[in-house]
Amino acid sequence: MNALVFVNERPAPDVQSQSEVDLRHWRVLQRGNGALHLAAQMASGSFRVTSALLAIDLVRAIIKTDSGRSYRLCAPPEENEFLRGLITLNAARDLVVVSDDVSEAIWKAVSSGAWNGEEGSLLPPIH
Repeated sequence: MNALVFVNERPAPDVQSQSEVDLRHWRVLQRGNGALHLAAQMASGSFRVTSALLAIDLVRAIIKTDSGRSYRLCAPPEENEFLRGLITLNAARDLVVVSDDVSEAIWKAVSSGAWNGEEGSLLPPIH
């Protein structure tokens, strides 16, 4: 049986030294308790799962997390099947139960600058 092992695990840098991060390979996943988290491959190649998402600036495509860090969505959600699988598998290690992937709804709102009336707002605006 083949197993996937993630190595070189370490915490993210403190927020003061890295207050804003640009993401090109990301997904927004929902935990079983309803909390939303960014799961991403960083520019360095490492993987990260954020603290809970607090708010979003739809115009600037910036998401603020519970830690105080801001993430700029610089590209649509990851669609490459292999990389998307790695991002999701890594996230499942931290989040335990992933109940939904809301990446497309987030990107649709960012692309249009507004939430779809049928889906409603997944995150409040940044103030």
